[in-house]
Amino acid sequence: MDKLITFVKENKKKTILIGCIILLVIIFLIVGSVVLVQIFKRYDYHEIENIMVTSTKEYLQKNSFLLPTSEEPETVIDASSLISEKYMKEFSKLSKDPSCTGEVKVSYNNSFIRYEPQLACQNYSSISLKDTILNNEEIKEDDDGLYQLNTFYTYRGEYVNNYLNFAGDSFRILKFDDEKMYLILADTANELEQAIYDDRYNEMIHSNRGYNNFESSRIEENLLGIYDSFFANYKNYLVPMDACTHTRSETDFNNTGEIECTTTYKTPISLLSTYDYINASIDPLCKTITSGNCANYNYLAKATNKWWLLNGTNENSYEVYAVNIRGAINLEHANTKKYLRVVIAIPSDVLYKQGDGTASNPYEFYLF
Repeated sequence: MDKLITFVKENKKKTILIGCIILLVIIFLIVGSVVLVQIFKRYDYHEIENIMVTSTKEYLQKNSFLLPTSEEPETVIDASSLISEKYMKEFSKLSKDPSCTGEVKVSYNNSFIRYEPQLACQNYSSISLKDTILNNEEIKEDDDGLYQLNTFYTYRGEYVNNYLNFAGDSFRILKFDDEKMYLILADTANELEQAIYDDRYNEMIHSNRGYNNFESSRIEENLLGIYDSFFANYKNYLVPMDACTHTRSETDFNNTGEIECTTTYKTPISLLSTYDYINASIDPLCKTITSGNCANYNYLAKATNKWWLLNGTNENSYEVYAVNIRGAINLEHANTKKYLRVVIAIPSDVLYKQGDGTASNPYEFYLF
């Protein structure tokens, strides 16, 4: 040990120099390996989709005249433009798959901008949630499942795999077409207080039982509050819909939506229309809204609490349809309190992420 100490003292400069050289070699190897990883790194397909979206956002900051507007609600940015102008690397430097192409659809949605990438490679292609469902679901003519009903694909029956996770909540997919996918809360929103439908003074009955006119109701104000709070970070994905708000008679047999959609109201958040509740049942005796049979073979019939439907009756001006905990429909005074099952619509072209629609493995889609 004494000899080693003596050697170090006698060769102090050499020892320091050797140490510095070793340290520099280590630093060079570390930095070099990081640089090499960055140069030769290959990304998975979803990472590349994210790169496309990030690059598109940067590209549109410099080319804001290309941003979609209410007059021109959609624009498509091809990946070749992003590559040629150095906003992203060539696909051959991003992916092991040698033959990728791509584009990003940029949509104007109620003052918000939504980005949806489309990547096509030899071994991969971006796929929408809608197309995933249609590829995996048999279109039914009886029994539980997915039906082609009027202009929509609609889930009907008691046991259907239409669960979807979104915005931190569990939803059920009601129906969809090429443009919109309609969702309803899987259960009543128990974390929210019960809400009255309306409690304004009704001069027809000289009472504060309210009106069953959704467009000017208290519940419409309540729903917009939920939209602003619970969906604050997801507004670019909530598509405004034409809520079918017209009143319906207890004895009406037309369940196509023709009655309720006589009057529509543009809104990003709503409640379930009466005809949608009827159509969710496959009981052949479910023909009118107050038929007890509508609670049979109907996935919407199961909920923890009583909840409001969207429509009132046209027999009077102060009663609104509501669903009880057994799934039966009753008429209730508008100024009474019920829970809410909000209905929203998202674009049908959102990209499928995972899930099979079961309660244990609900559908999910990518957010960009």
